[in-house]
Amino acid sequence: MDSSTTKQLEKEVTEAPKRGDTAGAFEEVKKCLSDVENTPLNVAITGESGSGKSTFINALRGLGDEDEESAQTGVVETTMEPTPYPHPKNKSVTYWDLPGTGTPNFKASEYLNKVQFQRYDFFIIIASERFKENHILLAEEIQKMKKKFYFVRSKIDRDLRESQERRPKTFNKKELLDKIRQDCFNPLKVNINNIKSDSVFLVSSFQPEKFDFSRLLKTFEDELPSHQRYVYLRALPNISSQAIQMKKQALESVIPWVAVQAAAASIVPGLSDANEILSLSYHIQGYIECFGLDKKSLSNLEERSGRSDLKHLMKSPFVIHEITYNLVSGELKERNGATYMIAKRFFSLFPLLSALVSGPMSGAACGDLLYYALNGIAEDAKVAPEAAFGCSE
Repeated sequence: MDSSTTKQLEKEVTEAPKRGDTAGAFEEVKKCLSDVENTPLNVAITGESGSGKSTFINALRGLGDEDEESAQTGVVETTMEPTPYPHPKNKSVTYWDLPGTGTPNFKASEYLNKVQFQRYDFFIIIASERFKENHILLAEEIQKMKKKFYFVRSKIDRDLRESQERRPKTFNKKELLDKIRQDCFNPLKVNINNIKSDSVFLVSSFQPEKFDFSRLLKTFEDELPSHQRYVYLRALPNISSQAIQMKKQALESVIPWVAVQAAAASIVPGLSDANEILSLSYHIQGYIECFGLDKKSLSNLEERSGRSDLKHLMKSPFVIHEITYNLVSGELKERNGATYMIAKRFFSLFPLLSALVSGPMSGAACGDLLYYALNGIAEDAKVAPEAAFGCSE
């Protein structure tokens, strides 16, 4: 996150005891973290009936079509009104399944007004074949409104499979993918300003680890405003080691803020240890849920893969065991020693010394534990899908 903001918060924590407002400093840091973690992001997915919008939304949310909370899928149009699907682990991110665009008298401007276009941060336009006139009209109208849009060509796995079955001797995967991409791009480049060939993404919602899915996610990261990038990255599905690394880096960027929060907690008389451990527990539990390693998510993954031993393959103590006060305080003590705990409690008895000594001690120790926890959890996140489905990429 913004280093200047972190420094400003550190200054606030240091100066708070002089004003007799240590509790206020703690609340200020807590509010800043909450604002960052709860920034809303609304993504619109639109296209013709049967193009795979709902399945694509499920893939973005890390869900299968039969999972609880998944978007309804089917061969006929199931979406008559914009339907919100919040991310199961990050409610700040919402994917909207918009009504189909394939009506004979389609008018892009009327369509966008009907679905309340101003609500969405960017649009994803999906087609399971070539992009048609309605897709182009919609993109032109979105462009006029100065919002981002992306073209996704879905069901690539189906096209490859059918082509190989029909022409097994002459089948060439690369040539076919290049042809599909060019066929999609040709009608777009004639009508849409400044569009490039790599603006078309070939994806399989059933095999998101393949084709352009990872490149699409990376493009979102590169082009989102900084204040929305963090919540987006936290919501990434674990489709590849690259996606896991992107998510890990986003979570790492907030650790200095959490460390400042721990420092603020350590100077609040009577609340030092409790606030410190509760803050650490909250964020470590968040890492586990963010990477889909909580009990419910692992159970769903085992059900989808037919395995029953994924939990036994995990190595991080925070994934193996339930997150409790004793577990977190024990890991903090183990990494910093009993001397740290004694010194911190001693200095906390003196408000000014607490701000100058105990606060920085807590910040450094908590930051160290969070980096350690995040690294271990991210490594387990790579192991889980690899063990479940036989590959991590």
